[in-house]
Amino acid sequence: MGKRQPATSPTLRDLLLRQAGRRTVLGVILPVLDGHIAAVRANSAFAGLTSPQIRRGYDALAKQFLTTEYSTTYPNRQLSTRGCFVRFGDRYRLRPKLLVGQSVEDLERLRAELVRSLQDATERRRGDIAKLSAACQMPLDQLDARRLLVEEYLRNFAGNYGENFEIISYAVLRAYFESFGFRIQRFSTTRSNDGGIDYVGGDCIYQVSTDGGLGKLEGDLAKAPGIKRVVVRPEFEPPARERADEAAEARIEMTDLLAHFVGWLLDRDRASKRAKHLQAVLQTALTEFQREDRAEQSPSGP
Repeated sequence: MGKRQPATSPTLRDLLLRQAGRRTVLGVILPVLDGHIAAVRANSAFAGLTSPQIRRGYDALAKQFLTTEYSTTYPNRQLSTRGCFVRFGDRYRLRPKLLVGQSVEDLERLRAELVRSLQDATERRRGDIAKLSAACQMPLDQLDARRLLVEEYLRNFAGNYGENFEIISYAVLRAYFESFGFRIQRFSTTRSNDGGIDYVGGDCIYQVSTDGGLGKLEGDLAKAPGIKRVVVRPEFEPPARERADEAAEARIEMTDLLAHFVGWLLDRDRASKRAKHLQAVLQTALTEFQREDRAEQSPSGP
């Protein structure tokens, strides 16, 4: 039997492109990346940026893409094992090993891709709003067209770090539970960019993310210890699945959303030959995307 090859460490490109479209995350990463690029061009060492300096760069980007108030916690989020920063005193820099072999041209190409992703994410959401608005106007006998659109959004992880999955899964679960007279309510927006959204129903919180790893799950569990919870992911990695079954009231994955929840709603609509339940899913999703868009336009939040 051959030896297992050791896992390779992610490159700077790998690490940063995982953040494509994540507005507040890129708002702090891009100013630091700009500092490295300027230092390479000047053939000098980069001392790093302080939080106030990062804020100035963040605010400049906000005029174009973010319109979201800077938080001093944002740079520290990039100090984790999944982040890309190291800190020297009060200054933040990219991890040195990530810069090995990177030319200034490589860094500038990467920066251009990240900036484009911010523009693309904004345009994509506006397109989603237009698409959902049109779908809500379809005749109520068009059941399969609505079902296909719901499935498309659940399977599409593009946008603001899984925004589509997070919002549509909420819309599906809300429509499902409302059929039984039970209400779930979402308060946060995906602009928080911690890799997920939370909502509440009864005495339980629902924690949703496209990150199916154990690290994200443990972070969610630590948010509200002792509180009943349902955890929702497209798919859980095996260790996370075991941990979720141990610590959560329920675990919901993509297969459950499509087969059980959407399937139940579709069956009820087929019985009545009217898209009452699927229309509720699309209308809720439209309202939530519009709320996300307003949150991006308002520095004070939704």
